Amino acid sequence: MMGHRWGVAAGLALVSAGAFAQVPPPPVAPVTPAVVMPAVPATYLFETGAGLLVYYVQPAKAADFELVLGRIREALAKAEAPQRKQQALNWKIYKSAEPVTDAAVFVFAFDPAITTASYDPLLLLAEVLPAEVQPLYERLKDAVIKVERMGLTKIR
Repeated sequence: MMGHRWGVAAGLALVSAGAFAQVPPPPVAPVTPAVVMPAVPATYLFETGAGLLVYYVQPAKAADFELVLGRIREALAKAEAPQRKQQALNWKIYKSAEPVTDAAVFVFAFDPAITTASYDPLLLLAEVLPAEVQPLYERLKDAVIKVERMGLTKIR
């Protein structure tokens, strides 16, 4: 009889231990990775009122760069912010007609430029086409050899 009581007590202890077993934590909502955007440097500001961004692109990646250019043009057309609409009026994009050794050259010209506005194309894409900015950034990063900036001062 004594063995039976200990058996029941041991069984209750096991059931109780099961009832107080560690409860798994509540499910955590999946975390979507943040878009990796480079910091917006002052190099995308043209405080003189006009400027150029010159992109040197790997020739084999020129089609990718031009695809991104199409999305930039679309973002400029879709932009709702008054400042972006004003920028769109004077944001010209050119491709070099002359061959350049080891690069396709694209020029963004801003004249007049809004002196307090960023002309960073990735920032524009992030504002207007946020779901696409990361893959477009990756294409740009893979295509661009270097970017040169030139603030311009009108002479006459």
